[in-house]
Amino acid sequence: MMSSIYSGVSGLKAQQTKLDVIGNNISNVSTIGYKSQTVSFADLLSQTISGSTTANAATGTGGTNAKQIGTGVSVASTSTNIATGSTQSTGNSSDVSISGSGYFIVQGGSSGEYQFTRAGNFGVDSSGNLTVNGYTVCGWMDCTENADGTYTYNTQTDVEPINIFSDSYTGNKKISAPAATSTATVSGSVDSGADAQAAAATTGSAANATLNATGLTAVTDDAGTTFAGTITVNGTSVTITAGDTVQTIIDNINAAGAGVTAAWNAGDGSNGYIKLTSTATGITAAIELGGTNDTLAKLFGAIDGTTDTTSTSVSAAGTNYDSSNPDATTTLQVYDALGNSYDVQVNLYKSQVTTSDGQSVTSWYWEAASSDSGLVLSNNSGTVAFDGNGKIVDNDTYDTSFTLSLTPTNGAAASTVTLDLSKVSSYASSSSDSLTNVTDGYASGTLEDYTIGTDGIIYGTYSNGQTEPLGMIALATFTNPAGLEKIGSSLYVTSNNSGNFTGGVVAGTNGTGSLSAGTLEMSNVDLSEQFSEMMITQRAYQASSKIISAADECLKAAINMAG
Repeated sequence: MMSSIYSGVSGLKAQQTKLDVIGNNISNVSTIGYKSQTVSFADLLSQTISGSTTANAATGTGGTNAKQIGTGVSVASTSTNIATGSTQSTGNSSDVSISGSGYFIVQGGSSGEYQFTRAGNFGVDSSGNLTVNGYTVCGWMDCTENADGTYTYNTQTDVEPINIFSDSYTGNKKISAPAATSTATVSGSVDSGADAQAAAATTGSAANATLNATGLTAVTDDAGTTFAGTITVNGTSVTITAGDTVQTIIDNINAAGAGVTAAWNAGDGSNGYIKLTSTATGITAAIELGGTNDTLAKLFGAIDGTTDTTSTSVSAAGTNYDSSNPDATTTLQVYDALGNSYDVQVNLYKSQVTTSDGQSVTSWYWEAASSDSGLVLSNNSGTVAFDGNGKIVDNDTYDTSFTLSLTPTNGAAASTVTLDLSKVSSYASSSSDSLTNVTDGYASGTLEDYTIGTDGIIYGTYSNGQTEPLGMIALATFTNPAGLEKIGSSLYVTSNNSGNFTGGVVAGTNGTGSLSAGTLEMSNVDLSEQFSEMMITQRAYQASSKIISAADECLKAAINMAG
């Protein structure tokens, strides 16, 4: 009789334990990342009244089962349901959920070096530490930038608390360092119907021919004896041999296709010279002439229009562009290495329309200038050309890419900008502002916000429009995650049955789930299931109490019999 009372008591205790677990589950129905628990029961040791027997053929008796009486029930285990809970959208970029296996790694608890949690309601404290419920979130901060602009973190090292304001690898992450402009790409169309602005370049003067006493009086004069040698006209070699007349030299220059027209100029009648006029073929409205001093000074009448006879290479320009009225223009915003901004205006002028190898070629002169006194430009002009279909020409004669040199006067380092005009075309248009441009480079910026990627990389958004990595959240995996021990504050620690923590892993690898920013994992408690279990537990508790009541009535009857 007493045994039944003790069995009833064990039932009460067991069902009370289950009710405690159910109550805990229900109370944590809104706890972020909470994992529900279940209780399993096992019977206690049974009292054996008699053992089992086997059948006996000799006596004709059959076998009998053992006679055993159980002594009650005990709690065999409480198990954690590690199934992933449903996610809730919060709209907060610092909230993160794990869509699969894995645990966030934190530090700051009193149990062990690391603790683990599924709660992803992250925040940043005043020191820049990434935290959850007051514990620092761990990951990696040592990274390198790849050639394609992506970043690779060194995930082979031990995890450490993440600080998005500063670290020993990058330094101050609250500020984005400036970057000097290195490329500028201009696109759009220039007006093919614009009037050509370039004037032809010419060489020589009658005064210089007289001053240098060329002694030439007519195109029939023998110039070769005095001026024999080789000259270059716009890069094309022309040979003057003994016995060549002035006319022969003129014919040879014109036949060379060097972009100039050679003609006789009588000068003062006693000192004539060969005058060159550009045709803008190859080099727009400019002439480059090389040779010996005497040849340049006398035969070409001191081609640079001065009395200087010392140069062996002389350029004559004939440009005549109205800088206040460009045919097309665009303004580049460029930055120096200190983050200072400058406006650089790129103007284009239609120069000449010529024919080369039977094809129409339209040359355009470009120049870059800045009204900012703090910036000095050099290598800031050039020539591009368009074919008869309006496409820009890119060959040995014409380039589409140029290098501007920028020298700030404020102490910033000098830099160069690659000006790319390959995306410019030439079609009929009535607008001079049809050009657009894209430049790189930027000023310094301050950290304004951060986001978390699916792989755990935290990206900072800065006031200068740049996005830079601030750290990478690591996850932990275990051979038996259900064996982790709860220590409160939604934290877990390893146990003898969970497996050891072997280091952080990247989200989405090694069996872990990827991260989802702006969401939180809800509790996986199923209320309908808990209420059902609660009713069953209540009935089981009542039944156990009935056992005690019934046994008590039986004992009372036995005692009354003795009275």
